[in-house]
Amino acid sequence: MNIRADMKPLFTDKILAAGDVYLDEKMVIHNVKLIQAEKDGQTYSFVSFPEKKKNDKWEPIIMIKDKKLREAITDEVKKSVMHQINLDKEPLQMTVDIRLYEKDETRAYATLNYGGLVKIDGIRIFERDGDLHISYPYEKTGDRYQNVAGPASPGIRKQMAVTIIKAYEDKKLEKSQNLDPVQGNETPDPDYTDPSQLPWNQHL
Repeated sequence: MNIRADMKPLFTDKILAAGDVYLDEKMVIHNVKLIQAEKDGQTYSFVSFPEKKKNDKWEPIIMIKDKKLREAITDEVKKSVMHQINLDKEPLQMTVDIRLYEKDETRAYATLNYGGLVKIDGIRIFERDGDLHISYPYEKTGDRYQNVAGPASPGIRKQMAVTIIKAYEDKKLEKSQNLDPVQGNETPDPDYTDPSQLPWNQHL
C-alpha cells in the first residue's frame, strides 16, 4: 500500500503536528495527529487517529488493524513532520510592496512577490486590540470564506507575518520622513483604487 502523509507542525504542549494521511491516493484520513507523551521519565511520540466521544469515553473512528501498516503510517507521518520543519527553517525568497491605507481597523495592503514568479495581491494588514494581524486573499463559497493563497504551514505563516509587518513598519517610517512640512500629508495618487472594493475585502 502506498502511503503519503501531509502534516503541519503545531508544537503545542502535547500535539506536535496534525494533518492528513493518504492511502494509495484513493482514501484520505483527516485529522491525524502526532502526539507527544511521557512514560517512566522518558518522552516518546505516537500517531493518533480520529476518535469520537460516547458516554464519557473516547472510541476510535479509524482502526488500523495491521501492525505493519500502522508502523508504516507512523514512519511517513514523522518523515512529513521533519520535512516540513526543514522547510520552515529555509529563508523565504519573497519581497513585499506596501500601500498604506488606514480605514477602520485596516492599516495597509500588501503585494507579495514569491520567488520573482508568483504575485499575491490584496493581503490586508489590520490592527485589533493593539496588535497587527494579516489577512490573506480569499473567496466566498456559499456561506464560507476560503483562502485562495497564503502560507502552507504555521512556521511559514510566522515567517511571512514577520516579513510583511516589517515591510509595513518600514513604509510607515518612510512616509513619516517624507511628509510635506507644510501640508503634513502626501499627494494623492490619481490612479489609486480603494483596496476595500476588492471582492475579498468587501465584507470586512
